[in-house]
Amino acid sequence: MKSYKKFSSVPGPILCAFCAFLRLESRLNMRTLTAVLGIFLVWGAVSAQARKPKATRFDQFGKVGHCDLGARLDNFTIQVQNTRGAQAAVISYGPEGEGPGTGRYFLELIKDYLVNSRGLNPNRVKTIYAGRNTDPTQPVIELWIVPKGAVSPEPQKYETHLESFHGLFADEAASDDFDQYYEDEMGPGIPETTDASFADILQQQKNATGYIVVFSGEDLTPGAWRRLAQSQIDYFKAFKLEANRFKMIFGGHQKETRLQLWISPDGAPPVNDAGSEMSPAKTIKVGDFYSGNLNFERNRTAIFTRLAEILRLDKTVRVFLVVRLEQPVQEEPIAEIPSEPIEGPEPVDLTKLVEKWRLELANTHKISADRFIVVFAPPREFEANQLSLWVVPKGQPLPDPNESEEIGSVP
Repeated sequence: MKSYKKFSSVPGPILCAFCAFLRLESRLNMRTLTAVLGIFLVWGAVSAQARKPKATRFDQFGKVGHCDLGARLDNFTIQVQNTRGAQAAVISYGPEGEGPGTGRYFLELIKDYLVNSRGLNPNRVKTIYAGRNTDPTQPVIELWIVPKGAVSPEPQKYETHLESFHGLFADEAASDDFDQYYEDEMGPGIPETTDASFADILQQQKNATGYIVVFSGEDLTPGAWRRLAQSQIDYFKAFKLEANRFKMIFGGHQKETRLQLWISPDGAPPVNDAGSEMSPAKTIKVGDFYSGNLNFERNRTAIFTRLAEILRLDKTVRVFLVVRLEQPVQEEPIAEIPSEPIEGPEPVDLTKLVEKWRLELANTHKISADRFIVVFAPPREFEANQLSLWVVPKGQPLPDPNESEEIGSVP
């Protein structure tokens, strides 16, 4: 009661002003509280968004060999397996279509390795074809780890304008390997995409012609330029392109063998044909063929077919074949240990093989004995059970089989 009386004794105007101040302070506090609450709500939403799991790019690469690719995918698999509930996302930028070197081909290749070689559950592997790369000759592969609850990565889209491309598309060094087959024990890598992109352009331009132009270098044997061009055309069948979409041109002779790919929208030849080949001016070392590859019949057939073709196309050259056989080693007899038979082709007898070739060249192809010359030479270190082959022009001496060769030299 005492305080009430004291308060009531305050003059009216002062009391009204004080009440107004209290009401203003209350409104200011409410506004401040509302603002602070709004800040906390925004901060909470941002924090929740920041805490939401996100996909992270683990690796990115282009052309790589099989060992490099295997190591990258192995490390990628380990990281995915160590991230509980995570998905592996693989993005590929490369040519459209089907066939080796296309973007979808790389996705199938990588997923097969992750699932069948590394044991990832196929449901944990997502593949995304992102379209063509900006550089049509190179692929781009991205490996992503997508945690549980995260959104898959969104690939970029590039404009390439392949539907209007014309002219020279590729110019590369080339060589003739006599169509030799080599067992691939390590698995494929990620190659360049030049051929796949060239096929992609022809698929986009239905009326265009693909020209294969070959310039014959000093290392090519007679007829090899045509074989290189035809082999390239045959390869494009893997992209569902018919042979009539292509034409081949002999560009002429020069120091280095090169193969060019051209796109001609109207079918006009991009360069003039050089006409007939000239005979080689110097001896050509074709190569060394080891027993490991000669054990495959397809390789023996390919070599003989090329030999017969060379001798038929240029009647002035000779073929010189050096045979190096492994010398038998006297070993002390040891008890045989039973073992399972090794799968693979039967070892070839090189002596019988070259004799068979000599008879077939003479009887079937009417090649005289002085144009197919075979000599047996002692083996060298790391050079046993092999055939070394040269093509010798008219007037040139035969190579000396006992003369050591420098690496990279051509007799």
